Amino acid sequence: MSLSKESIRRAFERARNTYANAAQLQDRVARRCAGHVPPGDYPAILEIGAGCGVLTRHIAPRCAHSRYVAVDISPGMLDQVSKHGLTNPELVVADGERLLMPPESFDLLVSSSTMQWYRSPEVSIRENLGLLRGGGRFAFSIFVDGTYAEFAEASAASGFGSMLPMRSVGYFMKILYDAAPTALEFEAVTHTAHYPTVADMLRTHRATGATATPGAKRPSRLAYQRFIDHYESNHRAPEGVRSTAVVLHVWGRR
Repeated sequence: MSLSKESIRRAFERARNTYANAAQLQDRVARRCAGHVPPGDYPAILEIGAGCGVLTRHIAPRCAHSRYVAVDISPGMLDQVSKHGLTNPELVVADGERLLMPPESFDLLVSSSTMQWYRSPEVSIRENLGLLRGGGRFAFSIFVDGTYAEFAEASAASGFGSMLPMRSVGYFMKILYDAAPTALEFEAVTHTAHYPTVADMLRTHRATGATATPGAKRPSRLAYQRFIDHYESNHRAPEGVRSTAVVLHVWGRR
């Protein structure tokens, strides 16, 4: 996947003031991710891809801690993180694949809607898990193949837009099984959202910052209209135009 981290950073920087209101899907995913963490005392917590704190606000109330490290590639997004309920928060601008942190430093590692952006997850996820102390817990939510299938279909039919290539559930599960945690559970969940119009769906998608793709190009007005027509014709339900996301939720102990 030839997508630079700088293009990802820029996309989320542009969305720093719109993400929180637009990210209703990401909030649902984060809430489910947090639900896989047993309430308790975790002295040191690391959150990778904290963004503006969508997952943070679900983790903080259920996990007592003495240190909370929130990492994100976008400084503008991190500026939006509320420190309410966090003990000794550390907001760190960094790439989750290049964390200069000592191994076995944390008791809980969480990440939601982030690891699908990894260039080398087969290396980076294992390194991330190595930041946990023995017996430390983790919970991840990762967008996988099948996400925004309606968008991908309409894009292929119209020539408008492009998609981030998504990896499969099996791909990520092999990485996690190879890391040999002492406990590992998972579920693949399809989350469905509906919008009044295709234009509303596109505006919401843009407002979340999830727009960096390796095939991005300037669209023509004709291609845009073809996209709208195809999407409306094939993916409208009584509730509105449909957009689905497939999310792998994984949790366990190192």
